[in-house]
Amino acid sequence: MTASNLPQEIRNKKLLAVEGDDDVGFFVQLLDKIKILDFFVLPVDGKGNFNEQLPLLMKISGFSKVTHFAIIRDRDENSKNSAFNSIADILRRKMDFQVIPSKHGEWSFGKPQIGIFIMPGDAIKGKALEDLCLKTVENHPAIKCVNEFISCACALETKPKNISKAKAQTFLAAQPEIVNSVGVGAQKNYWDFQSPALDELKQFLSNLK
Repeated sequence: MTASNLPQEIRNKKLLAVEGDDDVGFFVQLLDKIKILDFFVLPVDGKGNFNEQLPLLMKISGFSKVTHFAIIRDRDENSKNSAFNSIADILRRKMDFQVIPSKHGEWSFGKPQIGIFIMPGDAIKGKALEDLCLKTVENHPAIKCVNEFISCACALETKPKNISKAKAQTFLAAQPEIVNSVGVGAQKNYWDFQSPALDELKQFLSNLK
């Protein structure tokens, strides 16, 4: 997302800023399933772009009418607190929000209410959206195939750099209609949106109702 391809107007009262298109596909499906309406999910095209892209949102027509503003990013190689503090610093320093959440998974009061969630959450081991998605299908028959493939791939001289992404892609390749992204997998209902693994995230998003 750059200044040239920002939406001209935000017409929804609830705004979610996420890392990329995969996240958009996933959250659109999840929000629909938990019956949260009037939202807009906007990708910033990578966690490294939050610093530059989040402040640009304030220039969009309609942003001042947003009642709920959520920022959701992966932990990746950072600690959860480090990832949270990175977003909190942008909100304070570059967007001049004085009232923000004190920690991951919480919402602030005020207008807009601001929430920050660091994926995959407290209850799930991992670093990213893919880890959360995989947790929802941990009892799926295809997971045995996934683990066998990843075990073989990790024995190679040049093993996959991102095991979670490799596992997610392998799981999606084992589905009736192959797709190549977590977001499209969400649209196909390949992830289990009824899984208890999503409870923490659903609780966070319930503030949007």
